[in-house]
Amino acid sequence: MKRLLIVSLLAMVFGCSKKTGNEDYIARVDGEYLLRRDVAGLDSSFVRNYIDKWIINNLIYKEALERGYDKKDEKIERMVNEFRKSLIINKFVQDEIVRKASSLSDDEVREFYQKHKDEFILDRPFVKIGYVKLKSRTDASILRGRITRTRNFKEAISGLISESSVLEIVESRYFDQLSISSSDLWKVAWNLSPGEVSFPVRSGDSYFLIYLYDKIEPGESADFELVADDVKQRAIVEKQNRLLDSLVSNLRKKYNYEVRW
Repeated sequence: MKRLLIVSLLAMVFGCSKKTGNEDYIARVDGEYLLRRDVAGLDSSFVRNYIDKWIINNLIYKEALERGYDKKDEKIERMVNEFRKSLIINKFVQDEIVRKASSLSDDEVREFYQKHKDEFILDRPFVKIGYVKLKSRTDASILRGRITRTRNFKEAISGLISESSVLEIVESRYFDQLSISSSDLWKVAWNLSPGEVSFPVRSGDSYFLIYLYDKIEPGESADFELVADDVKQRAIVEKQNRLLDSLVSNLRKKYNYEVRW
């Protein structure tokens, strides 16, 4: 790993050398040029250090050639071949394993979640709520009556955003104590029963109506919506391992090999 990292850094530095001075360049060592476009996008604080390393490496390289280090060296050739082999293996794995595993369907991700649901455990409480933020208590009270009568939060708030008193609408979202906007809203939400809407809750100059869908205690399995990104990453890794195992199994049958140890 360490050797490959060093070789990779050297390849990056020397790879930018050009044999022409026709383009705009920012550094030169005899006939080797570091072009301005080669460092485009790099942080300016990094460019100066990069240029220094590029010059030092090319100066040492020239001195090494002058002293005859360009002659065929078995150890160097072996390192070059090993590095080239590593690049080929990496490109193959990226194309045949990583890229294929990354194209997971939503069904595959959800299937993985169902199989491993017990592994996604919450370490803190969450509430799944919807809320409406309004300018006045009167409007909030009127809306609460409407929600109570319809017994359907999403239906009751449909089209509300156009009303001047409405400041914000969240139809459905998970919150923990840190992500909700105030401790008062958290206390109200946590003390509701599923399907219940709160009375107007003042927060600053506004009033909130909170509707509770569900609440989850610490130690319970997390709903898919809460851990969707983590589930997808784990599902991708599992698929990568599965594809790699299958590939290696087939290659063991396809090619002759032996271990003498």
